[in-house]
Amino acid sequence: MNVSNIDPTELRSTMRLALDVVMAHRIARGLSLDRERVTAVRGLMEERLLLALEETDESTMPLNWSWQQAAQSISMAIALAIVNEQKNEPPSVNP
Repeated sequence: MNVSNIDPTELRSTMRLALDVVMAHRIARGLSLDRERVTAVRGLMEERLLLALEETDESTMPLNWSWQQAAQSISMAIALAIVNEQKNEPPSVNP
């Protein structure tokens, strides 16, 4: 799939629930919520999502397939992987 035609705002919209899952986990574990860290997590999720969509062959998808629905599903899988990675991150020293 040609990801250069994807509107960045629409892409972020498809990731919203997945990002909420990652942020809820960060809050529950007492992990850093500073702007740089949150931006890095969002960027990582976006990067992984775009890589996955780029590898998608649209011509093999059913007629009712949409990249938005695919992005929502893929971003949730990415969120769960990030949550798993965060399990090794030490809690924030700043309350």
